[in-house]
Amino acid sequence: MTITAKQVMSLAGRLLQDEEAVRWTLPELADWINEAVKAIVLAKPSANSVTAVLSLTAGTYQELPDQYQTLLRIVRNISSEGPPRVGGRVVRVTTRDALDAQAPYWHDPRQTPYKAEMRQFVFDEESPRSFYVYPGNDGTGKIEAIVAELPAQITATGDPAALASYDQDIGLEDIYLSPVLDFVLFRAMSKDSDAGNPVGAVAHYQAFASAVGIKTQVEGATSPNARAGVAGT
Repeated sequence: MTITAKQVMSLAGRLLQDEEAVRWTLPELADWINEAVKAIVLAKPSANSVTAVLSLTAGTYQELPDQYQTLLRIVRNISSEGPPRVGGRVVRVTTRDALDAQAPYWHDPRQTPYKAEMRQFVFDEESPRSFYVYPGNDGTGKIEAIVAELPAQITATGDPAALASYDQDIGLEDIYLSPVLDFVLFRAMSKDSDAGNPVGAVAHYQAFASAVGIKTQVEGATSPNARAGVAGT
């Protein structure tokens, strides 16, 4: 099951003793839900992972389309998107050092001709939205990849002051309800006024960070390099 913004807002209003959204408005809560989702997806990319077909550009250097946050895995070449989708050669992760040692001119199409089909790729955690392919692509290749996608922003579909206007999927499974709620409560209690609660705000942020941190450690294999036992690129 997935979480709706309405669900988070309702719980937050109850815990803040502001069920009529007088002190903390619904558009404000929506902004904080969007912040929470982004923070979770950045810390734990597989929280909203999708399998997508990517079109490759000419050359060895590739970038993910704007809607994707990071590359998690490249599975195979695709000969037809279908339906049904038709797969080709599997793709393996390697290190830049290994390719540099074995084929020093692998970036140069005069030495290593570009092709439609790729065999290996190089991923660098410092640049999660880009990767290199070997051999360089001729601009016609397509691959199937698992990528992290940032869900669409939550905005009111009707009256911004009506809870029903936020009955929208935030893009995360219900196991993330508590971290999202903790983040919203942290932001609400951090407001500078008599209604603020700095001690409560810190407690909720720590709960949020702990929950996301634990899940990130448990799922520490999100990097393509970690899955393949690659120490670094």
